[in-house]
Amino acid sequence: MSEFEADHLTAEVVAQYLSDHPDFFKGRETLVEKLALPHQQQGAVSLVGIQLQRHRERIEALEEEITTLMSLAARNDKTFYEFMSLQESLLKCRDLQSVLRAITQTALDLNLKGYVKLLNTEKGGDSLSMESWQRFTTNHLNGKDAYLGRLRKADRELLFGDASVPELGSYVVLPLKRQFAQGFLIFSSEDGGHFQPDMDTLFLRHLALVLSYLCESLEWRQLEEDNVRPSTA
Repeated sequence: MSEFEADHLTAEVVAQYLSDHPDFFKGRETLVEKLALPHQQQGAVSLVGIQLQRHRERIEALEEEITTLMSLAARNDKTFYEFMSLQESLLKCRDLQSVLRAITQTALDLNLKGYVKLLNTEKGGDSLSMESWQRFTTNHLNGKDAYLGRLRKADRELLFGDASVPELGSYVVLPLKRQFAQGFLIFSSEDGGHFQPDMDTLFLRHLALVLSYLCESLEWRQLEEDNVRPSTA
């Protein structure tokens, strides 16, 4: 066996031993300080230096993650308060047309656009075909409570037809889930990063539920009034 092969074998044995005994350097800190590893840019660097650098990198990564989470929490909190007043306005509405106007106006106040797409309806809002509703639901809402983010051209055409909507903007699409109020509540922003998939949609989903109930109850009240009037004439 050549000297090179012997040294190589010894190195492999040492490497395997250290791998099997990760606590080998415990109590041997002075030995750790003497070790040096090659570095592409800094030349030979001590093992302690490398460990400190890795710790610093991990700390920086954690700080960035914490900053991202805090920013996300702030955005979610802002969304909650922005739409809280809209829910209060909706609960005061006496007819479906007032509901639609409140959604549109609140969206404008927030530099957004608001849409209510109801399935095959002529009572207000934009009518949505069964085919468009099924295709979007299957592609983007199958098992999900909301869609957030950008929309491809084909998806925009499904929801809005030829209407002028932000091509590079972002959207939140919430399904209306009650029996007679199938459709979508949609908000859009010209800012492509305003609505992002990691946003919490708890309050927005509650808002869609309130809208679903109002679409049913207000229509029902109107029908009831229409039925009562002839008998009292």
